[in-house]
Amino acid sequence: MQIDINEIIRAVKSHLGEDAILQVVDESNQHKGHKGHNPEIGITHIALNIIWESFEGLTLIERHRLLNSWLDSFFKKGLHAAKYNLKTPNESTSS
Repeated sequence: MQIDINEIIRAVKSHLGEDAILQVVDESNQHKGHKGHNPEIGITHIALNIIWESFEGLTLIERHRLLNSWLDSFFKKGLHAAKYNLKTPNESTSS
């Protein structure tokens, strides 16, 4: 079974509140010839940008672990890498 970007979006959205802003980008083609790139799997490399109030009080490592847990089933299917940009609304507006 191939990994589909819409499956990833639905899975992540199911954990977020309505106030969250989510962007998921398929970066698989940027990794052709690199470890983990496998077109037969579908999506192998993604970038997630999330702005969410509930990140408040969580360290960067805690935020990454949270997202890794949400994406665990995709990693087991062959997702190789996820790049995260996880901020609170205050962090996204500060310079």
